Amino acid sequence: MTSDIPIKLDSLDKDILTELQKDATISYKDLSKKIGAAESTVYDRTRRLRQLGIIKGIVPLLDAKKCGKLTTAWIRVSIHSIQDIGRISKELAMIDELLEVHEISGEWDILVKTKVTDNEELRDLEVEKIGPIKGIKGLYSLIAVRTEKEDIRIKLESLEEQMAMNSVD
Repeated sequence: MTSDIPIKLDSLDKDILTELQKDATISYKDLSKKIGAAESTVYDRTRRLRQLGIIKGIVPLLDAKKCGKLTTAWIRVSIHSIQDIGRISKELAMIDELLEVHEISGEWDILVKTKVTDNEELRDLEVEKIGPIKGIKGLYSLIAVRTEKEDIRIKLESLEEQMAMNSVD
């Protein structure tokens, strides 16, 4: 089990992670040239970042539309008893069509994200896989009509580093 405590990253770690988020297929040799560090250092740091669980895996970024997944939707889930939120979240997380599962504050209890072929597939997902989970009281879907930006990369420079970069200009 990994800890949720943030791990302090130095500028080299951030440079490595930033470049890997741009292209995870980059070789250690090319990465080392790009960030100005020895190839062995880049290899060791990358291995350490994997061991620490900062790099959880390397997967290709797919174009959902080109894969036939034309509908992006968020489903707000309300539950009968807040004591069941952990169990329900875990059950939802086991549904392959769900990309994200978040316990949230406010009027609703859980927010999930999915990409499906069309509204009919969304309906089937809600009726056949989500709705039957014991303890769910209601579902409310929000469908994206257009997406301007969708990115999973995390910006890593600290505010202090941003200020230092801005003061150089």
